[in-house]
Amino acid sequence: MHYETSDDVRMLTETLRRFLREELIPLQRREKLEPDVAPPDELRQHVRTRSKELGLYAADLPAEVGGGGLPFSTRCRLEMEAHSHDTVFFDDVLGGPGGPTSVLLACTPAQRERYLLPLVRGETSTCFALTEPGAGSDAGALQMRAQKTARGYRLNGTKSIITNAVQADFAMVFAVTDPNLGARGGITCFLVDRDTPGYGPVRPHTCMGFHGFQGELVLQDCEVRTENILGQEGLGLLLALDWINTNRIKLGAAAVGITRRLLGASTTYARERRQFGAPIGDNQLIQAKLADMATELYAAESMVFRAAWMRDQGIEVRTEAAMTKLFCSELVNRAAYEAIQIHGGAGCLREGGIERVYRQSRVLTIVEGTSEIQRVSIARSLLKGRWGAAAA
Repeated sequence: MHYETSDDVRMLTETLRRFLREELIPLQRREKLEPDVAPPDELRQHVRTRSKELGLYAADLPAEVGGGGLPFSTRCRLEMEAHSHDTVFFDDVLGGPGGPTSVLLACTPAQRERYLLPLVRGETSTCFALTEPGAGSDAGALQMRAQKTARGYRLNGTKSIITNAVQADFAMVFAVTDPNLGARGGITCFLVDRDTPGYGPVRPHTCMGFHGFQGELVLQDCEVRTENILGQEGLGLLLALDWINTNRIKLGAAAVGITRRLLGASTTYARERRQFGAPIGDNQLIQAKLADMATELYAAESMVFRAAWMRDQGIEVRTEAAMTKLFCSELVNRAAYEAIQIHGGAGCLREGGIERVYRQSRVLTIVEGTSEIQRVSIARSLLKGRWGAAAA
């Protein structure tokens, strides 16, 4: 394993940096977009297709489906860079939860043409519809049912807090096809078009720090053909776990990027803000906050790169993904807290932006599995002798 960055990756990272600074941030200012409200769909599609032109969108998907063919570790490096900038298009620059995912490599040739390829080109977006009002971390408690019919399946149920549900052109919907088997072979993933009868209503959620990025999706007697099953019937939960483990590492990379932004803003403020005749950065208590933030940031970066490298090598990363997500998501919350302390009253002002990052970072310890669930998963690996010294 090595951490050197190739010239090509450095060039791609610089392209991303210029794209954010010279195009996206001016665009959101020109359009007077609220930083915590999902932009209009047409602007998001413009960003996706422009990102694709620059070789940024779906960079880690195989070239055979139109992706960049780059390692997952490079994608994580780009995620860090993207989230170190303050843009409302954070979910569209590289292809976030609403974009292409390796899970869709399970598509049949016909499904690739209809769903995956337009998604990789940035022409469409999707959503990962797993969570329900009564089933979050416990995917085995899903209540959405897929009843067998003559032509396929009839889906009924509600999905909640689904990222990009409001604007998605199609959804990856997880439903119970065999209640007796449940999580052990009874959950199937369906590709469901937005214009399918019975799809909707879709209601946007107002979450802490966000509006319109998440939503509730209701399916009522929604008829889906058998050929819209993604992968194998009954094995949908395996697809879901692959998506979740990958996204836990990407979320860690995003948290690293946000922490970089907080550390940069806090360091600048500590250098420029004067109290009692001297910069507040001369105060050792402020210095300690900056030093701790920087040290934990270094550790978080290392964790992300290690977990991403393992995934590139085809090594099982379930425990490492949980550790990475746990540490990085809690780090960014600590960093946001300390950034407000360093900025003092100015950190609480809406126009400063720090208080918004404080609110938005809070969700990172919840999505893709709460911190408590991560700890349970890690401890189980240890107790079963599947990780570290216990596995030696």
